[in-house]
Formats: sequence, structure tokens, C-alpha cells
Amino acid sequence: MQVSLPDTYEHSDYFKYPVLVALDGSTQFDHIAASVKFLSTYAIIPEMIVVGVSTPTERIKYYTHTELEAFKNRSGKAGLYTKFLQEELLRKISESYRIASFQVISGHSLSGLYTSYLALSGNSKFNAAISISPSLWWDSAILTDEYGTYQKLKELKPTKWFLSLANEPGEMKSGFDAMLAALNKAPPLNIDWHSAQFPNETHDSTPLIGNAQALKAIFSGWNAVPGIEVMSLKSLQKFYSDKAVEYGYSFPMSVHQFNVYGLKAAYEGKTNWGVEILERGVERFKSSEILWDSLATAYSLENELVKALEASAKALNLAKNNNSLFLSEIIAQNTALKAKLGTK
Repeated sequence: MQVSLPDTYEHSDYFKYPVLVALDGSTQFDHIAASVKFLSTYAIIPEMIVVGVSTPTERIKYYTHTELEAFKNRSGKAGLYTKFLQEELLRKISESYRIASFQVISGHSLSGLYTSYLALSGNSKFNAAISISPSLWWDSAILTDEYGTYQKLKELKPTKWFLSLANEPGEMKSGFDAMLAALNKAPPLNIDWHSAQFPNETHDSTPLIGNAQALKAIFSGWNAVPGIEVMSLKSLQKFYSDKAVEYGYSFPMSVHQFNVYGLKAAYEGKTNWGVEILERGVERFKSSEILWDSLATAYSLENELVKALEASAKALNLAKNNNSLFLSEIIAQNTALKAKLGTK
């Protein structure tokens, strides 16, 4: 098992993070974890804990929900694997880390077939599923044949599903096209699904772009101010409160959200909004050198230089203690503020 924690994990001792389970972790974990960190830094998606798990020698056994005679005793154990993920893996993760009750699962090829099964069958606790080049041809495309039954199921919670295909002719494409036809003919109840095709990618290269696009599709509209507009703290709180209906989970604002929206407001001339947002941020994440440094910037733009230096000093102390990636930038602002105030 591999685990990637958000860079902000130590900024509080209470904040809980959604979890993304990356199947076939030995090959898929690193790039998925990197995409999550990059996209969440700019509030395009939520910050998440990424967990990689692998079953390298028994993929057919655990990623298929039907048993074939040719693979007798070596296929059809998807139900058992789901039980392992939900009752053992996620429980173990929850005992060691602060996890929220919102989970995403990503799979590729056979594991993409498995995540497709989870998305449609309603037989899991996962809130969102990613299926990159799923092996929908398995057992004569039985998952598509069963879709009529699954389509009538009323999901207990809103579910997100993204499926994609690379340049893969033959049974991969025919299986994928058949599933899209079924979904378009009779959309599933309470499942928000998205699809994409990547004609310039191969079966092996597509997980890199596929997972990044999947995350952006699942969390489409997540960034409250993607353009040049800004929002007040009150408007931001309402924006994310409304998201609870769509996702079936109420996401509290994280470090990077406070940081992105606070700095943006300050730089776009709404310095009072920026200060209010960032002050709320450091109130909730007292150990965040990122937020304290950004608050110093907002105070400086408000010409509150004494407050700015006080916030900068807190940021610098935290950055040194935590060996922060942003130490050099924090030192630079602290030095500049001291020069303006004529202090040492």
C-alpha cells in the first residue's frame, strides 16, 4: 500500500480529507498523486489523500464480477475485493489518517472494468469512479448486457463516473461504444457520468491524461472563481454549501481554497475580502505557513504593515520548523516587510 498525504496535512489536527484509491498502484499511484496535488493547489479539485493498492498476480480474479469456465476459480471475485476495500483497506486508512466520508476510486483496463462495475451496480460506498480504457469486453460485454438492470437502481447517494478510451480498435472499442450507447439510450438514475476518447494515446499511455481529465470532469465547476471574478467569504461558503447536494457530501474549505480565493480577492482590488478570507483560513489552520504568508501579503496590500509583519513572522517560524517548500518566498516577504518598517 502506498499513501500520499496533502502537503497541508500537518496544517491542522482535525481537518478530514477525501480519499482517492488508485488501483494497480505499482504503476498508477505516482502520476495520480501528482495530478491530485497539482490540481488541488489551484482549487480545481479538493485536496485528497491518495492510496495506491495493487493485486499484480490476481487482477482477473478480483477485477471481474463473473466467473468464466476458462478462468474457473481465477475470476468473478469482484464482490470479495469490494469487501476487502471497504471493510479492511479504508478502515485501516481511517485508523491512521483523518479521512472524510467521500471516496473516489480509479482503475485502468481490467481494474477499469471493476470501477465501472462499482459505478453501475450501486454495490459500494465510493462516491465517484474513474474507468480508464475499461475492459468492457469481458465475458461478451456482460456488464453492458446487465446495464438494463443496473439502470433502474436508485442510487442511495449521488455518484460520479468517468470512463474513457484511447486509440484501441477491436474488442476494446466495441465494448466501450456499446456501453456509451446503453448509457445514452437510458441514462442511469442519480449517476452523473462523463466520457472521453483520446485518439492520440495508447492503452498504456492514456492513464496519465485520462486520470487528470477524469478529476476535472468529476469536479467540474469546483473552482468558485475560475475567471477574473472574486467572491466574498460569505459567497464562497454558500457556493460550497450548495455543492453538498451535487456530491452527497458537504466539503469544508481547505487550506488551498482559502489561499487561492483570499489572494485572488486581494490582488483584484477587494483587499478587505481577501483579508477576511485569509483571516478565517488561519483561524482554522493555525499551523499553515502558506496562509499566514498570504495573509501578510493581503495586509500589506491594505497598507497594514505592522499586521503584515506579524503574520509574516508567524509564517516564517512555521516554515522553518516544517522545512516548508515555500521557505525562500516567505523569507523574501519577511525581509521586504522589515525593510519597509525599518526593523531588523
